[in-house]
Amino acid sequence: MINAISPFQVQNTQNTQNATNQLNNSQKTDSSNQTSFSELLKNSISSLNESQVASDNMTNALAAGKDVNLDEVMIAAQKASISLTAATEFRNKAVEAYQEIMRMQM
Repeated sequence: MINAISPFQVQNTQNTQNATNQLNNSQKTDSSNQTSFSELLKNSISSLNESQVASDNMTNALAAGKDVNLDEVMIAAQKASISLTAATEFRNKAVEAYQEIMRMQM
């Protein structure tokens, strides 16, 4: 004898199908929104350069005697210093990873 399908089972099946569709749609959206490693690296270096230039400009303005807030100059200098330190550490880790890969035996 065949048992009838209850409304609860139908609802579960529909919920499962909806969740699967949402997952598939989100995976398609995620793949189109991903940036490449080279783009990420380019943007990071550009941001680092901008912070360095801003810090230099503010420091030069302060040294020239222009009306610049000392607090803002120090904050800009620290931001530039921290971003340069982070970039240097990233470079060091990338070089270490490359060297480790080169030491691997095939």
